[in-house]
Amino acid sequence: MNLSLIKKLNALELHRIEVLSVLSRWGQSLVVLMVAAILAVWLIGPKTGAGLFDLAHYLVPAEARALILGTDSAEILTADESAGQLKLWSSTGRDIPSIASQAALIPSHLIDHSAIDRGILRTEAERKAVTSHLTKKFGLSPEDTAHYVAQAITVGKEVNLDPTLILAVMAIESNFNPRAESRAGAQGLMQVRTHVHQEKFEPYGGPLAAFIPEANIRVGALILKACIAKAGSLEAGLKHYLGAPNAASGINTYTGKVFSEREELRSIARRFNNNV
Repeated sequence: MNLSLIKKLNALELHRIEVLSVLSRWGQSLVVLMVAAILAVWLIGPKTGAGLFDLAHYLVPAEARALILGTDSAEILTADESAGQLKLWSSTGRDIPSIASQAALIPSHLIDHSAIDRGILRTEAERKAVTSHLTKKFGLSPEDTAHYVAQAITVGKEVNLDPTLILAVMAIESNFNPRAESRAGAQGLMQVRTHVHQEKFEPYGGPLAAFIPEANIRVGALILKACIAKAGSLEAGLKHYLGAPNAASGINTYTGKVFSEREELRSIARRFNNNV
């Protein structure tokens, strides 16, 4: 083998080593960036929304966040404790605190009758059809969707509102993201402003229970009922719930979207109503 060929082979080998070294450094950098992103999302907490936060939440124990940031900053630990309290009530046979007594203080004659329907979602077929529809439309797990539907039915009875109305509000407000949070501080499935309604969450463990579906749906439904009573009609009540009583009406407005979503759910339920 001549000397020039040996030199060429050596040069090629050196080049290969350099390329592998660069790729290795890039790979290491990518891993570092991914870890940093997960850590950042994890530290930020529920304000990021469900997807990334849940990934970080599952990869790193919540208790570690308290060790790094201190107990004063461990908001998610408090939220987990609230969730644990609700699970404890259920597992021990105790009912999750009802909102019915507070809802009963709102005069029923002030509620627009179009906001009430005790006959919808009564059958298992209706509930399954609506659950399947929401699961596909919003990319939810069947278990989560079934739970939200069941909670809407239970809370609907507590506050005497149509459960499909409650589900429609959840759909438009948060896309069924229990960790959603707006820039205005509205939180959870029904986007309740906890800084305004802080006392309503006390039975559920405090304001951070806004990220717990059972608590958020109850408080949100109570506020919705109060808004309908105050405004005098369902549409006006929805505008008050939005915090924009002078908002426009129409198909592409907030109220139009809620009405459209509600009617879609009711139409699906009617098709599978065993009494029809």
